Amino acid sequence: MGEIAEYFKRERYITRRLSLVVLSGTIILVPVTLASAHGRISAHTLGWVFVAFAACVAVMVVFILRAARAKFPKTAAPDDSPLDDKTRRKLRRRILFLEFFVVVYAGTLLYSLSQARNGPWLPLVIGIAVNLLMQAALIKAIRRLKKKLRAATSVTSPARAESAP
Repeated sequence: MGEIAEYFKRERYITRRLSLVVLSGTIILVPVTLASAHGRISAHTLGWVFVAFAACVAVMVVFILRAARAKFPKTAAPDDSPLDDKTRRKLRRRILFLEFFVVVYAGTLLYSLSQARNGPWLPLVIGIAVNLLMQAALIKAIRRLKKKLRAATSVTSPARAESAP
């Protein structure tokens, strides 16, 4: 259970920091967008603000992931301890949550394809690529979690082995 517990700690660490990045982005981008809507900032400048913000977010994500990797290193030893029911439920809930978002992304892709079929092709191709990359990342995470769940579930706990006839 050590590896899975570390997974949830690492995930909480990353989620909190990414939430801070999103909050700070909202605090910065909403007033800039409203100023652009009122004509105080040109549309060209607004585009550059979004590009600069995207670059800053990319750098922050790299720093957050590196810090998480340094703080929560992967263990070299395999985790052979059985899962308790609470952790098993957490993993199943996480897998279900990720599967739901795969369906949402697939539905979004189909809807956007139906709406943008007569539009310019470059934004459409970029949108399709980003959507498919997100789906691939989600599917990879689902497979990894299912593998961890199967491996941890297949290990028999000593309490269960004693209660078996």
